Amino acid sequence: MTEILSAVLASSAPLLFAALGALATEYAGVLAVFMDGAINLAAFICIAVTASTGSPLAGFAAAAAGTIVFVGAAALYTEATGANPFLTGLSLNLFSAGITSLLSTLVFGTRGVVPLPFSGEAEYIAFSAGLRQFAFPAALAAAVLMAFFFHNTKPGAALRASGSSPRVLEARGLHPDRYRVFSWMIAAVFAALAGTALSLPLGAWVPNVSSGRGWTALAAVYLGLRNPLGCVLAALLFSAAEYAANILQGTGQVSGTLILGLPYALALAVFILKRKDLGTQTT
Repeated sequence: MTEILSAVLASSAPLLFAALGALATEYAGVLAVFMDGAINLAAFICIAVTASTGSPLAGFAAAAAGTIVFVGAAALYTEATGANPFLTGLSLNLFSAGITSLLSTLVFGTRGVVPLPFSGEAEYIAFSAGLRQFAFPAALAAAVLMAFFFHNTKPGAALRASGSSPRVLEARGLHPDRYRVFSWMIAAVFAALAGTALSLPLGAWVPNVSSGRGWTALAAVYLGLRNPLGCVLAALLFSAAEYAANILQGTGQVSGTLILGLPYALALAVFILKRKDLGTQTT
């Protein structure tokens, strides 16, 4: 039982980071469809810099900086031109897929898996094991801090108002567009945390390492009732469903395709129910 709980907690950490980032932009009125691409880009940068410097901390710092620039530039463009943020987000995903493939080929000579040169060393194995254990407590602490920030600070309240009541901010001399850009920046930091939490324990860059977690994070936001602490429960639920799917797949008694689709079916159900709920509220 302890092993199951540890596995679920460890796998839920990257999803929780992603959900918290998506929640920040959700408050600002932007659906974070770019999270999947941002996570993959962060993971690649993290492994590339870690491999060249030997420092996972430098890898994370570079991943955070690179993802902030990547997402922040798109946010500034969206606000400056009035572009559709949904389409901008989709473009970021496409750009991320292309640039990581290109850079992987140029830097490592392959588009496939790129392991860290020291990933097999005992010291790094111990580090990656510790990182897996530390990831969920860190994500949980981030959720608590997010809840405090959004509900107990003026900047947090202003960011929330930038999505729901932008004219109120304008009447007070504030700029809703700046808070929306800030929300993208928050999402970028959490995408870097998610990408790091996925790649460093593996000790390798794996193409599409996010495995759709950026999309599942959007469902976790709604399943968690747009609340940071609710996102914790939603992430645990999705991770438990993924763990159960992996166990069932090992039995060989159920179709593997059906089992692997269970977590995504749960996410789809959340979106359908959410849409139905919105339709009921507007009638």
